[in-house]
Formats: sequence, structure tokens, C-alpha cells
Amino acid sequence: MTQSLVRENPSTDATLVHLFDAATQLTSESPADAVVPPEGREGVYLGSGDGSATGERLRGKIRLSFYSGNCLYPQIRRGEAVPDHLHLCSLNPGGYIQSDDGARIAFDGKGYGLRSPERYRLSMTMAFRTDDARYDWLNRVLGVMEGDFDEKTGRAAWHVYVPGR
Repeated sequence: MTQSLVRENPSTDATLVHLFDAATQLTSESPADAVVPPEGREGVYLGSGDGSATGERLRGKIRLSFYSGNCLYPQIRRGEAVPDHLHLCSLNPGGYIQSDDGARIAFDGKGYGLRSPERYRLSMTMAFRTDDARYDWLNRVLGVMEGDFDEKTGRAAWHVYVPGR
């Protein structure tokens, strides 16, 4: 008799549900404008920006600072030649969402960006922190983000999901 390596756990729900979509725009390359400081961040500061978070479970304004390791984006901004093949970099953005109903929800992300000649494809895990009781449940889950970044315009589109409850 063989034992299965996969174990069912009825208390765990592996279904991901949509939390929000974000549309952001990098607006500053100056470290003086950083929304989150570089201490504890991996990679170099790429810039800060803002945008909107829209979803049935969370809506509001988003502010963020973007840090990345082994990224070609700084060379691209300076007009330097870069390899024309897939390139992997690490991501470590952070910031907050000011929800339409008055909550402030901080987030930290860690993940990767895969650059092709057309765009960056992004994927990361997100942790949330808030003191607002309405969103306290976010303190106990990890979010999953997938999206794109356009290095020519500085715009990003994120799709964020959390475990179903």
C-alpha cells in the first residue's frame, strides 16, 4: 500500500479570489519622493508613483515606491543599449492603498519581472498591514499579483488575488 504525498486539508481553501486591479504610473525618480524608504528593501530605487486600485473588495488610491535588483530599467531610462533577450530581475515594491472608505492599507511585495523586448511580465507575493478593523483579515493572508510594466511609459497594471474565505 502506498501513501499519497498530497494531503487534503478541509480547513484550507486554495481558491484565489480577486482583491483589486491596479493601474499605476511612475511619476518620480528622485529618492526624496520615496513613499517607502530603502532600508530593508532589496535592489535599487527605480521610482515612486501613484494610481488607482479597483475591485469589489478593495477600492482606492495607491502610492508606491519601486525597488528592483538586476534590472535593466535604469539603463533603458539613460538611453543605454540593453540585451534584446529575456531578462529576469527581482522586485520589491512597497506602499499603501488609501481606500475609498477611509482605511489605510500598507503593502510589501517580493517577486520577479521577466523582461522581453515588448514589456515586463510581473509576478509577486504581497503582504498587507492595516489597523482598520474592516480590513484586518488582510493582515492574515498573502496576496498574489500578476501584471505588466511598460518601461517606455512607466505604467504598470497589476491583478491582485487573495485566498478565498
